[in-house]
Amino acid sequence: VTLMSRLTVAHVRPDLVVAAIVCWALLRGPTEGAACGLLGGLALDTLSGAPFGIHTFVLTLVGTLAGFGAALVPSERSLLLPGMSVLCTIVQQGAYVWLFRGAGWPLSWGPTLTAVVLPAAVLNLLVTILLYPLADLLNRRAASEEAGW
Repeated sequence: VTLMSRLTVAHVRPDLVVAAIVCWALLRGPTEGAACGLLGGLALDTLSGAPFGIHTFVLTLVGTLAGFGAALVPSERSLLLPGMSVLCTIVQQGAYVWLFRGAGWPLSWGPTLTAVVLPAAVLNLLVTILLYPLADLLNRRAASEEAGW
């Protein structure tokens, strides 16, 4: 969270938390994706100035969505990672706009979509592709420890 706040491209930051949640959910399924989203959301809520619980709700939703995507589309692994990364970023950003507007924040859909959501989807895609091998390594290590347990 703190490392990525300094990296901006066109005034948009890649979201390492979302990338990690998507990678873990794709590898471990909707239950662990939701748990990862819950923990990541709680961490962001404690560091954010947004109304408490927004990040927790949205990232739990994102983790569940990515996990179900992996469960429902097991044969198309080559397109699953980029597709879920982009889809989850769009869902995440759209949910934020919707919830923040409901909380009284002055956001408009059009400019937010073009200035934030689309660039964030591209940046998160790149971060997710870079992060996935590390998540896969951690998943294999966790699976071998579970088997030995």
